[in-house]
Amino acid sequence: MENNNIVQSKKYYLFTDSTDCILTVNKDYMLDTHCHIFDPPLFDNLTNELNLAKKAGLTGIISVSTRINPAKQYIQYHQDVVNILPDSRFALGLHPWFIKEKSPDWLTELENSLDLFQGIGEIGLDRSQRAPDIQIQIEHFQQQLELAVKYDKPAFLHVIRAHNLVLEYLKKMPKARGVIHAFSGSPADARSYTAKGWLLGVGGGITRKNAHRLRRIFKKIPLEHIVLETDSPYMGLQSVDPGQSTPANLELVAKKLAELKNCSLAKIIAITTENANKIFK
Repeated sequence: MENNNIVQSKKYYLFTDSTDCILTVNKDYMLDTHCHIFDPPLFDNLTNELNLAKKAGLTGIISVSTRINPAKQYIQYHQDVVNILPDSRFALGLHPWFIKEKSPDWLTELENSLDLFQGIGEIGLDRSQRAPDIQIQIEHFQQQLELAVKYDKPAFLHVIRAHNLVLEYLKKMPKARGVIHAFSGSPADARSYTAKGWLLGVGGGITRKNAHRLRRIFKKIPLEHIVLETDSPYMGLQSVDPGQSTPANLELVAKKLAELKNCSLAKIIAITTENANKIFK
């Protein structure tokens, strides 16, 4: 291996040849970039779920929120998460589905809590029937994205049938960065996001038998723009029902992506983990 280069990424060593093909890598450093660890049933068995994730090869999760009140859970339990998965980070935000449940001082509460959190999310825009009027969502989305820019934190975006609107706001705020969670847009949307430096999250959806369109799209997206996620417990997989998934299922997502890309699992893990780490300056 005398012609190989050694690339040090954080504390992980990747061995590459002249074509930048990953030859060997420590598998045990996967990062789940989107899960809800403080939501049931994950939170009901927190220590067990964290240990299962560690056993599955994770060293970290990015735990996002849908309401502002999980700040209290973070204060009480974040050290338990970090003790088992030391590369974990936490994001706080108001999800568009739960805007009507917010407190009158929600934005102040969010801003005052940001010293404790490494990201803002899960926030976004959603044109599905479950979401409130899009105009109401826009105000809340813009306010939170502005906080992400102000405090130089990555944002984790929920986008359903609203990619054109989100891209308009990202154009207005070029310093914003982060992940389009569970990306399901078009190839053109993918190119627009990645041209702005945003990463695209892929989860259990690509494992489903009927997810032909999603697999076609991710097959063409370069790996340097992709991160892995479970959106557990909510997003199911082919072999796991929605509401029952866990961060430990991340390897199933990685394996399916490796199959799509016709490359090694080690390469998928190495590149997507490096991508995720880069958004935290």
